[in-house]
Amino acid sequence: FHTEQLVNITTDPEVTSSSVQVLRKRRHEPSVTVGDYRRSLVEGLFSRMMNQRFTELARRADAPFLGAGGGSTSLSPAVDAFGLNARVTDGRLPDGLTALETEAARVRQHGFTAPELARAKRSLLASYERAYNERDKNESASFAQEYLSYFLNGEPSPGIAYEYQLVQQLLPAISLADVTGLARERLQGAGDVVLAVMPQKDGVAVPQAADLRSALSAGARATVAAWNDAADERPL
Repeated sequence: FHTEQLVNITTDPEVTSSSVQVLRKRRHEPSVTVGDYRRSLVEGLFSRMMNQRFTELARRADAPFLGAGGGSTSLSPAVDAFGLNARVTDGRLPDGLTALETEAARVRQHGFTAPELARAKRSLLASYERAYNERDKNESASFAQEYLSYFLNGEPSPGIAYEYQLVQQLLPAISLADVTGLARERLQGAGDVVLAVMPQKDGVAVPQAADLRSALSAGARATVAAWNDAADERPL
């Protein structure tokens, strides 16, 4: 693992929009036990809550990005990463990166709220219930992919009936502290990788690596208020 911060900026005349991503790498965590499966549920809840916040921010008139999101990805058999990404208007790559890191700082400083966790649990459980109820409609390609993951990566394939039962058992006991603790682990650490892509066209300035490093640092150092969870107060 590298400890230095890596930045790459790519311009391409065929690219139609600007986007920026920050990845935080970590050693691959196996998924072979019930405890591992519980950890994946905690991470799923975290991703749902983080992405819901980004959705709320993108609706604002002064939003620093057009859309944003986050989630875990596998970079290699030995390396996983949690990434935050944003699509921005041309010329606003540093602003978008600062906004991503500011929201990461908000989670590190204040965590999530109980209503956010309750909504994320309902959403996650509903997705498993849907998959279970539609289990006889799965395409063969999905089964082939599961077998491939099992053969190549040792990823268990117990079937949706077992997984749905397991989720019903594990989900109620997952606490706000569980989710916030894992979120803080995923959103901090050395060796960040910043990837920026933008159109190559006249009138759009290309930021330097130093500009993106400064933007990321500004977000990380931000002192922010706790998230104002106003979702329950909105009219239908």
